[in-house]
Amino acid sequence: MTDVIIGILAVPLNLIIYYLFGALILKANKRPVNEGLLLIVGFFTYHILFFVVLFPFMIKYRPFSWFVKTFLPILIAILLVSLIINFSHIKAFINKGILFVKREKLISVIVLAVILLQVIIVTGTYNFTLDAAYYVSNVTTTLQTDMINVYDPFTGSWLDHYEVRYLFATYSINDAFMCKILTIPALIQTKLTMSAVVIIMVNVLYIMIAKCLYKDDLRGVAIMVSLMFIVNILFYTIFTSSLFLFTRTYEGKTIIGNLSVLTIFYIFMLLINDEEINLPWLSMFIISLGSVTVSSSGNMLIPATLSLLFVPYMIIKKTLKPLIKYLCCLLPGVVMVAVYILYIEGYFVLYTYPR
Repeated sequence: MTDVIIGILAVPLNLIIYYLFGALILKANKRPVNEGLLLIVGFFTYHILFFVVLFPFMIKYRPFSWFVKTFLPILIAILLVSLIINFSHIKAFINKGILFVKREKLISVIVLAVILLQVIIVTGTYNFTLDAAYYVSNVTTTLQTDMINVYDPFTGSWLDHYEVRYLFATYSINDAFMCKILTIPALIQTKLTMSAVVIIMVNVLYIMIAKCLYKDDLRGVAIMVSLMFIVNILFYTIFTSSLFLFTRTYEGKTIIGNLSVLTIFYIFMLLINDEEINLPWLSMFIISLGSVTVSSSGNMLIPATLSLLFVPYMIIKKTLKPLIKYLCCLLPGVVMVAVYILYIEGYFVLYTYPR
């Protein structure tokens, strides 16, 4: 029961961490910002930093506990710096949120109730897919062996070399990090905490899109969040992101399909409508780079999404103005695809031991 309580409390803890990262990177204290975008961009910024610090420990065969002792002080320092720099903004945001809830009680209750219902459904649903087993077992294996991606999560066998498909997608290792510092089991962190976090962030994105579409009509927000819940829970085939959102919520693919792609689409909507948005291209680059550290599926999906949006736009508008920025956002995915092809063709291999 204690583990469950800690797992529930870890949900707001994760959201606060991501928000503070977003507030720092998007300079919330100096510019008008979209609070939801701070949360989402902060999520990907956090995972970029996590990967950058983790990677040398992994390829140099250092114990996972060494990484934890290194990363935790860095994380605390960044959070404190962000809190100090953005304190006035955060205080104003909290006060504004309280006033909004008091003023729009019915809308707030409907939206919060729909989100809570989704969290209860997702965290209470039995999940038996092979990928789900991988995420939980990889976290457990990392904790039990104190090594990073050196042992097969399904069998416990030592791996001769790192599998590149998982080498750069360190999202599940972050689950192990959270388990280590919060002393909770892998199943609680993955199935409860991260499932709830993902559901909340995706619904925040729905709210952002609804506000963009319906402007000041808050009824549109409540209706869209409710309808998206119905669509996601009923549009249930193996080919849709809805399946991943409601049955494989804590997997990296879910985040790519439901958060990365839709956030890029949201930023694109704001850009083509000339609406005010803080550092849009930086946000898209962070999402693009962060996605490849969450799941290897992002290596192809994110460049495809960017191309489907910006190539027709540049052709229709007969402009090359966004070209350089668009290509920069493509770069992380394209580079990772090239690395994967070189690995598959046998041009390089990274062993799990010194040679």
